[in-house]
Amino acid sequence: MKKRHISILLLCSMLCGGLLSCTSGSDSGDETTPAATNEDTAKEDEISDGLPDIDLNGWEMRIVAHHDALSDESTIYTTEQNGELINDIIYNRNADIQNRFNFTMTVIPADGWGAHYNALKTSVLAGSRDYDMAFMLPFAAKANLILDGALYNMLDVPYLDFEKPWWHTNVNDLFTYDGYLPFVSSDFLLSSYQYANILIFNKQIAEDFGLSNIYDTVRDGKWVLDEFAKTVQLVSSDLNGDGKYDENDRYGFATNFGYHAITFGYAIGETSVQIKNGEVELGFKDERFYNLADWMYNLFYTSDNVFEIGWDKECDIKWDTNQVFMQAIWVNDLEKFRSYVSDFGVIPYPKYDEAQENYYTYVDARSGGIGIPRDAEEDTVSNVGLVLEALSCASYKDLIPAYLESVTSSKLTRDDDSIEMLEIISKGRIWDVGYTFGDGLPYIWALRDTNLKPSGGQIASWLESKTPSTVEYYKKILDGYKELAGN
Repeated sequence: MKKRHISILLLCSMLCGGLLSCTSGSDSGDETTPAATNEDTAKEDEISDGLPDIDLNGWEMRIVAHHDALSDESTIYTTEQNGELINDIIYNRNADIQNRFNFTMTVIPADGWGAHYNALKTSVLAGSRDYDMAFMLPFAAKANLILDGALYNMLDVPYLDFEKPWWHTNVNDLFTYDGYLPFVSSDFLLSSYQYANILIFNKQIAEDFGLSNIYDTVRDGKWVLDEFAKTVQLVSSDLNGDGKYDENDRYGFATNFGYHAITFGYAIGETSVQIKNGEVELGFKDERFYNLADWMYNLFYTSDNVFEIGWDKECDIKWDTNQVFMQAIWVNDLEKFRSYVSDFGVIPYPKYDEAQENYYTYVDARSGGIGIPRDAEEDTVSNVGLVLEALSCASYKDLIPAYLESVTSSKLTRDDDSIEMLEIISKGRIWDVGYTFGDGLPYIWALRDTNLKPSGGQIASWLESKTPSTVEYYKKILDGYKELAGN
């Protein structure tokens, strides 16, 4: 994916009302917007979806959408403006694209986990063509997303230009096999940013312990596992001196020991499963991963420096008590910290060592994907491609920069450093075929399941014992890919 740059000037101009728009020619702007340089204008002109002027003659695009308690269609669609920045940008983006191509969007939310995919599948099997596009969670469908054969090949959709920077190449490459791609991800999906894993740190504690240079540590490429562990140990303290660590003490790190903890594996560039070269290739089988497992066991289970948050629960230690230095969360969780007095900053998960070039983070499968029913008519497929490309470009230019600004500087952490950190995090987002299709297979959860054992370690032999059943499971998916690619 092309390297993406968002300047603070551009972010500020967006919030001041100078929102850019994607057009088929050069981009139009507000002539009254101040401080526009020739360089800014040139960059603005370069960012275009390049789409032709097409009249869709009032066509209705029907979108079946995932909807449950944690995520829903509001990240792609809203029926009205309400004064909230992101809501109104989504509303205006959709309205602009609808007016441009003369069509309407109708979103049909499903009810509950996986209901959206079942609705799409039922429509395809019945041949009723109830939907034109799907905003779905592949994680909810798991292997059935391939085995059912209900989704159109997104590589055959006109107008989609995967060379453009608004497409998430990591997703589209990972889930392509032998010329078949069941779903895509782009900046149209705000959820692909919302469900990225991040760390936040308490600025008051950072000041108290002389850790205020943590942003520079990240910039210098020195935010690595060893530095993370040193920092955690430095801050942790038995505050009341009772000889035990509980919610009354101070911790360097707080995290869920399951989901957020396994993100450390992705942060060092590992993924559990890949389907390529006609084979199922398992990750988690090198010395770096084994060393990470030992590092986690020693820090999480044999020290008193990490506070365990219950599964899908809030941290028992509240942020304003200044008892937690770092906490693992999703980007979307930043909204929960709006009311706190103690300020915080955003940083990525640590690298393995300084030799690792980039910072990485896992994006939860809730980030979703966009698919088209396999039985869609040719004109429908073309229309969806046209609209999706335009929506993705507009989101890249307007929605995503404003969102990254809104969850940091304008409402919450209020510092430009955190915006820069979110840019670094966004560039390092990775997805995982194994987790998405895994259906809870233990192999994916190796960092949790092996470290729960009192002896710790032993991860190599544990992974080896799980290898045959894991390969067998994903070979079925591989066979499904081959069948779809052959059609």
